[in-house]
Amino acid sequence: MDFLRFLEGIRTPVLTQFMSVVTYFGSELFFLAFAVIVFWCVSKRGGYYILLVGFLGTACNQFMKIWFRIPRPWVLDPEFHVVESARAGAGGYSFPSGHTQSIVGTMACVLVLCAAWRRGQSGADRSSDLAEDTRRPYAAVDGRNGSCVWLHGKKKWIQAGAIVLMLLVPFSRMYLGCHTPLDVGVAFALALVLAVCFRGVACEDARGERMLWGLLTVSLLVSAVYLAFVALYRFPADVDARNLAEATKNAYLLFGCFLGIILVKVLDDRYIRFQVEAVWWAQILKIVLGTAVLLAIRMGLKVPLGAVLPEHVSTAVRYFLMVVFAGAVWPLTFGWFARLGKNPG
Repeated sequence: MDFLRFLEGIRTPVLTQFMSVVTYFGSELFFLAFAVIVFWCVSKRGGYYILLVGFLGTACNQFMKIWFRIPRPWVLDPEFHVVESARAGAGGYSFPSGHTQSIVGTMACVLVLCAAWRRGQSGADRSSDLAEDTRRPYAAVDGRNGSCVWLHGKKKWIQAGAIVLMLLVPFSRMYLGCHTPLDVGVAFALALVLAVCFRGVACEDARGERMLWGLLTVSLLVSAVYLAFVALYRFPADVDARNLAEATKNAYLLFGCFLGIILVKVLDDRYIRFQVEAVWWAQILKIVLGTAVLLAIRMGLKVPLGAVLPEHVSTAVRYFLMVVFAGAVWPLTFGWFARLGKNPG
């Protein structure tokens, strides 16, 4: 708390406003928007990698929150003042930091994807599939030793931006008074571990495919355990009802998301096999229209589903439908977007 009191003492209106903007990059909406853009327009496999590391990290994070049940800093110390505009976005218990988990996991995945353009081999040694397209923006197997080709590493500004966000967002959570250094530090470490341990998912080879299915399995199991815990565990009488409700909602939400990703993966492998390439303005159109429908599903189905299903079940179904739309329905239009801007002849 001493460090948070120090930060409270150096707050200024301008810096507070800046940190309030920065902290948004750790929000759920930013994570979902960023991951979907990568999935639709940059790299399908990279999108899976970011989504699964993010969702698994969130499941672990939320599990730890409800297990340890550590109150927010302003509850631990009533004399400490949180920035009021940040209070509404600080749902659930304090430990560990969800915003930190989200941004560090996402940007660590970006750094992994940018780590190397090509590893090891000359063009003559690479497999014929790789030789046909050496500019693929996602991992491809090298014919001789199975090493990976990831996103082009020459765009240093992407790496620099990722590092800046990985540092600034966690700091903003402490500056605004939402988390202690312990909250932020544990979330930072957990996100890095997940991104590094599952970096092989980005590889477009048999090993990467096995790891992707392994990560899907682990994620579903973790979310199922988390769901069973909040549904069956006998919490003490003094547990905060609002925080327990938040944890329960997130458990159902994540379980629905993981089920949706598994269905998307099966449908794409067997039937859809969509490609992400298109001219730049068609990509923008793809993002704008697809996101508009996705938000309509998120907001428009809340009341109808809530009227016919139990509250938390309706949340799981709604997010399941969002994931299926984003990964299996909207990609059916990508062939049309790919043809935009091309000469008919």
